[in-house]
Order: sequence, then structure tokens, then C-alpha cells
Amino acid sequence: MDWYYVDAGKSTGPISEPQLVDLIKAGKVTPDTLLWREGMTEWKPCKGVGPRVAASEIKAAPAATPVASAAPTAATETCVQCGQTFPREDMMKFENAWVCVNCKPVFLQKLKEGVNATGAFDYAGFWIRFGAKFIDGIIMQIVNYALILPLLGFGGIKNTGVLGVAMVIQMILSFSVQIAYITFFLGKYGATPGKMACKLKVVNPDGTPITYGKAFGRFWGEMLSGFTLGIGYLIVVWDEEKRALHDRVCNTRVIRNG
Repeated sequence: MDWYYVDAGKSTGPISEPQLVDLIKAGKVTPDTLLWREGMTEWKPCKGVGPRVAASEIKAAPAATPVASAAPTAATETCVQCGQTFPREDMMKFENAWVCVNCKPVFLQKLKEGVNATGAFDYAGFWIRFGAKFIDGIIMQIVNYALILPLLGFGGIKNTGVLGVAMVIQMILSFSVQIAYITFFLGKYGATPGKMACKLKVVNPDGTPITYGKAFGRFWGEMLSGFTLGIGYLIVVWDEEKRALHDRVCNTRVIRNG
């Protein structure tokens, strides 16, 4: 008949009865060590059901899976910052996130700066981003209209040479305003007015704000998405982090901000 015994809070076995006798002689199994074998309803101290005991001392019952009655192992959690696992009592909990002692200062600093420190972002999908882009497009059309009217003198220019110069100037101004619009709002607020209206924000992969330089580079990256006949924008649909081509080029993410 095979036996199981509790060692350091864990079920150990199976071992034969002669092996159990040897463990008792060696002091590995003490009178208070819990034992179990097929036919027993529960774990019992060795002093009550030791080897070679009479069958009458063990209550007959259906076979049971050996489970130690020792205290369960302490619960552990994974730190959202370093990815390592620690006991809960050694960690700090914030909403659904757990942070270890070593990462606590960095985590609290990120919270102070308004950064999503838990690593759980709500990435913006294609249609909400399309809506934000549509709003920005309307704003830019209004700005362009305001720029072209003075150049055309409100009454129109009949001289085709002058009209051509005026159109070139208007195109240069429009393009410059568009660059300034994107760079300023993304660098300053992390969102253009269209994205603000849709409660979206452009951030770095760790949730920190992007710089003016990255905002400027992202404008040109978006031009690249446009040159691909819009395919660069459609990548959002199947990308796991809903990144467009210009997000991949500039290493940015668009997340819901509220």
C-alpha cells in the first residue's frame, strides 16, 4: 500500500510502507506529520495511522485524491512595470494593477505626470480616427478658404498670370498652415482639435507625451500613408495596437483619452 505525507506544506509521495518506516526512523516523518493512503477519508497524524496499523484504525471510505491540509501558498501577482512576479504582501495595488517595491517610485511618478502607468491602453480604432480626421479636414478647409479670398481680391482676378501666382502662394500657405496645425497641437496637447473632439490622444508606446519634433515627423509620416492610396490608414483595422503606417514609422499610438 502506498503512502503520502505532508512535507513543507506539500503532499509528497507515493512511497511504499518500508520507505515510510525508514523516514520515521530518520526523523523525516514525525508523530505529527500528516499521512494519507487510499481508503482514508482525510489526512491524519502519523501517530494515529502509522504503518502496520490495524485496518480498524482507518475508517473505510472511497478513494480520495491526496490533498495536503497545510496552509495554501501565498498569492502572487505580476508587476506591470518590470513584469516579475512577487507575493501580494510585497506589492502595491492600483486599480487592477500590481506594482513591486522597486518599481513603485517610477510608477507613482508616471501617475503624477498623468501617464497611463498600468500599461493598459484603449487604442482608438479606424472609424473614430476617421471621424477626428474628418473634423480636422473641415477646419483646414475653412482656414484655406480664409486664405484664398484675400489673394483673389474677393472679386476675382482676371489676369491669368496673376491668378496663377496667387494660386501657388495659396498652396504654399495652405501647406505651411497644415504643417503648423499638426505640429503645434500634437506637440502641445497631444491631439488636434479633431482628436480632442473625439477624445483621442497621440502618445509614445509607454503613454508619455510626444515631442514637437515627433509631431513634425508624424506629419510627414501621415503624408506617406496618403501616398499609399490610403492603405497606410487601413492598417489600423488589423494591427493589434491599431497603428496606422505613420504610427509605425514614428513609433506612436493613438489612444482614447476619456
